[in-house]
Amino acid sequence: MKKLILLLMASLLLASTAFAVVDADPDMIGMYFDTTADTACLTGVAPYATIPAYIVLTNPTFEGLYGFEVGYELIGEGMVVASTFANPQALDVGFAGNHIVGFGSPTLTTDATVLINLSVLYMDTTMNPLAFNIGASYPSSNELGLPSLLLDGGVIVTAGFSTIDGVNAAAINGVCEDVVATEPMSFDSVKSLYR
Repeated sequence: MKKLILLLMASLLLASTAFAVVDADPDMIGMYFDTTADTACLTGVAPYATIPAYIVLTNPTFEGLYGFEVGYELIGEGMVVASTFANPQALDVGFAGNHIVGFGSPTLTTDATVLINLSVLYMDTTMNPLAFNIGASYPSSNELGLPSLLLDGGVIVTAGFSTIDGVNAAAINGVCEDVVATEPMSFDSVKSLYR
């Protein structure tokens, strides 16, 4: 009986850590309202509330990050009132909403690696949506319109960006949809997985 309980507890622990990041694709950058990259949409936010937001690299395929390039924009009534970098040795040669960042020492990556901490002031008194878009910096190291990542040896790779509705990376008081698309399945198709 004790072995069964221990096995059940271990499987629950593994299940909770395996789904810590909403977007399962590798090397993605997204805007989230938590540091574990689970929440990309908030509802019921009152006017003039200050909300913490995070630009997060999820599921990296490498261990050390030496820098990054990312641009973001807000669509609606809101503004970023403060931003700080998770790596204290970050040097940003970009400007607000357009970051071209190098690190004095690399950031060791995890499933959800916070790149930038933002403080967002939501200012819409009618509670209309405030959307966030992620894309390339200007200028960019690639021509694909995607964020870039600087790896060991000066290697630059592109990163994808997560969306909640096919366009926006995150939203406040918007329509919340899953970051990861789901496919409807019939019971017969589920049963066929176990045959």
